[in-house]
Amino acid sequence: MTPEQLKLIQQLAELGDVTIVKRGISGLINAISEMDCKAIELILEDNVSYQDTTKIIFLQKLKEVFADFQKEDNKLIPYEGKCISDKCTNKNKKGIAFVGNKSGRYINFIIEQNEDSTVKDIYTCSVFCTNENVINENKRKLDITVYNDEKVNFTPSSTYNYLKNKSITALNEIKQLNDCEISKEQIITWIKSYEELYNSMNWINNYYKYHYSFYELYYHINEVYKFLMIENEAKIAIDEFKYVGLDNEIDLLKWLVKYEHLYYELILLCANIVTEESLQTGNCVLHKDHTVYFKTNILQNCIDLQELLEKHYYEKLNKYNTLSQEEQENQMPFDDDYEKTSSLKYHLQIRGII
Repeated sequence: MTPEQLKLIQQLAELGDVTIVKRGISGLINAISEMDCKAIELILEDNVSYQDTTKIIFLQKLKEVFADFQKEDNKLIPYEGKCISDKCTNKNKKGIAFVGNKSGRYINFIIEQNEDSTVKDIYTCSVFCTNENVINENKRKLDITVYNDEKVNFTPSSTYNYLKNKSITALNEIKQLNDCEISKEQIITWIKSYEELYNSMNWINNYYKYHYSFYELYYHINEVYKFLMIENEAKIAIDEFKYVGLDNEIDLLKWLVKYEHLYYELILLCANIVTEESLQTGNCVLHKDHTVYFKTNILQNCIDLQELLEKHYYEKLNKYNTLSQEEQENQMPFDDDYEKTSSLKYHLQIRGII
């Protein structure tokens, strides 16, 4: 052994554990399959953009994807394929679909290489086809989202900075309440405080990290707010129902017609806001990305009215529907006449009952 070789061995020993990785496409594929971020960091060049963003941001987002996979999977199986989109400049570019070994969930990457076989670029592909028919389209596809302001060529404007700062302030107000209860009054105040900011945005045209996070958060909390705004009307409806004789069908039909607009407003309450678990615990998470919660009883009138309407409305709509079974099955929610023909009042009027 030469003195130079001996010196190198001594230097490696001083470093302790040393990760040796194979550079290039094959090494990257293996590292992604093992969900090994340290190896990927060594393979990718420092001063190169990946999916139009920096290496640091790309790796952060990849770590988040791996964390999601690792809830069920301990390995990703690679399958070769290519982009098949007719509307994409990447059509026919080769890539790899990585499929969770247990969950079947997957993520698709186009991987480009330089002449020396090092990695030139890697980015997700939304219209991807593997050479083997291995993807279950019913399984969830994971993705990496790079916002406009995370791209390397992004130049912020004064308007962008203003909206970003306002969005961060709004987000932090909710974040500071994590693991705490938020009251009805606090929800209303927050919605009113940032209503103008929300209305000034369009998430399709303003696809920026904090702008989008605020917009999505506001949209969801605003759904809670809308239910809070009909709590009083829901209480009035419940109080009136106490005087409806269930043995007098006409009285019940009149009550249902009077409040059927609330039936369609409340139909999404339990689907999107109040879960079965929250009904049992009495606490409802304000938003999936936060641990702020509110007491379900601030929406108690809405919950009770939704249960009442669910019990009686659909039964009477089926009983008095004037459409044939085939016509009902062919109804489309966005048709011009759908709102009218799906109304109990419409069918009762045709039958001359009310």
